[in-house]
Amino acid sequence: MKYYGHLRRHDSIQKRLLEGKIDGRRGRGRRRQTWLGNIEETSQMKMCEVCETALDRRRWRTVTAHLGDEMAPS
Repeated sequence: MKYYGHLRRHDSIQKRLLEGKIDGRRGRGRRRQTWLGNIEETSQMKMCEVCETALDRRRWRTVTAHLGDEMAPS
């Protein structure tokens, strides 16, 4: 999650690859999980909110600071 915030703030080849779309037909079978889908699910935010939040380092750190707390064993 922290790495995604880093990618969104800096203009790099990784950012272009992350946001790119591939032409052609979709393959058969179950859809694969995507990294962006996992980020959206974990943060419980829509992708447009995630993108805007990641651009602001302070807000992104507050979002990512306590993500694993709910899953930690008690």
